[in-house]
Parts: sequence; C-alpha cells; structure tokens
Amino acid sequence: MNVKTSKVSVPKDVTALCEQVARGYERRRRDYERRRLDVIYSRGSGVVEFGGRSGFSNPNAYKSERLERLEGCLDVKLIHAVDEALLMLGADVVRESRERLRRAMLLNCENGREFPYEVLGLDEFSRSDFYRRKKGFIKGIGVALGLVEV
Repeated sequence: MNVKTSKVSVPKDVTALCEQVARGYERRRRDYERRRLDVIYSRGSGVVEFGGRSGFSNPNAYKSERLERLEGCLDVKLIHAVDEALLMLGADVVRESRERLRRAMLLNCENGREFPYEVLGLDEFSRSDFYRRKKGFIKGIGVALGLVEV
C-alpha cells in the first residue's frame, strides 16, 4: 500500500474522523495495554456453570477467549489503524528522524494549535513536507479503516 502516490482525494468528513481517531490514540493505547494485562494476569477460577451443575474448564482457554474478544473491540481496530499508518509514516527517512516525526505527528494531531510545526522542532523536514506527510498519515488511517480507497 503506497498512500503517497495515490491521488485520490479524501473527503473532509473522513479526514476529520481520521484526525479524531489519531487524537485518541495514546489514551486508547494505554487503556488497551491495561485491559490486556488485566486479562493475562487474571487468575480465573476455572469453574464453569453448566445448567445448574458446575464443572472445571481450562483457565487458559478462558483467557484466550477474553483476549480474542478484546482484540475484536472497535478501540483495538482504531489502534491498529493508527499503528499501520505510523508504520508507513517516514519510511523513507533514517530511524531517529522517523521516530521524531512519528512523535511529532501524534502531538500535532492531538493538539495542532499547541503543537504546530514551528514548535515541534523538526529541522530535517520543511513545513510543507511535514503537512504533506500529515495528510498522507491521515489518509493512511482512512485506508486502514476501509474509509478511503487507494
């Protein structure tokens, strides 16, 4: 998937939705990690009710089912969409610059008025290049969510 070369225009409502998804990424990621660890480290009784009778089951299977349900949540799908777009972001630059660009992009999406390009200190990218990459990042989220065709 090469989001940069596609000239398909992204509608404004989809752009706004994808920016909103990026805006809540950090919070969703923290909540997901906490919930995932809760499932992994939960004890689980291993006792299951069968029509009034109780029996023993495999607690690991129960944890596996809970993890599968967690992975199917909308928030997790949104996290994976942003992760995929972040992976594509800055694939053409060196690692240090790429990591700085990704952090700066998330800050800018979180609060663009508080963290505009001028505040982020990305000397290796021009202002127009940064916002062109942001547009591609937002489009990448839309593609990952199936809202935009490539």
